[in-house]
Amino acid sequence: MSTEARTMTAPAAAGIRPVVIRLARIAIGVVFLVAAYGKAMDPGSFAIQIKNFRMAPAGSENLLAMVIPWIELVAGVSLVAGIKPRAGAAIVLAMMVFFTFAVGLAWGRGLNIDCGCFGTLGGAAVGMKKFAENVGLTVLAAIAFLPLSRSPR
Repeated sequence: MSTEARTMTAPAAAGIRPVVIRLARIAIGVVFLVAAYGKAMDPGSFAIQIKNFRMAPAGSENLLAMVIPWIELVAGVSLVAGIKPRAGAAIVLAMMVFFTFAVGLAWGRGLNIDCGCFGTLGGAAVGMKKFAENVGLTVLAAIAFLPLSRSPR
């Protein structure tokens, strides 16, 4: 293998420039910071939104409504500030996969509910549009998770 091929960075091999990864980290980080703020401002309403999905064990909604915004906040700060950004991106990616699954499941069940994505700051009805938006944010989170570079072998 040539020296050039061995020293190529992982994003370059994937065709994604490091600046795109950094921008993806900031963008998805800001989305999660806003979402965390909206949910943390009214955990009671967020608990009701969680309950509406009919996925959480009975009685766990209040705990989830108090914990989820703080996880989002820490992950968002990590991404925006660049402090362990891949760890923050891993958390955001895992959450987006779950949120997308939850929206898809609610949509498939025909539930007429709000996604609860931004808590008191507003949300959207679950359905095709919200599902597609979540898929896009999941892709953005996956880009944010890419390493900026890989050391030579």
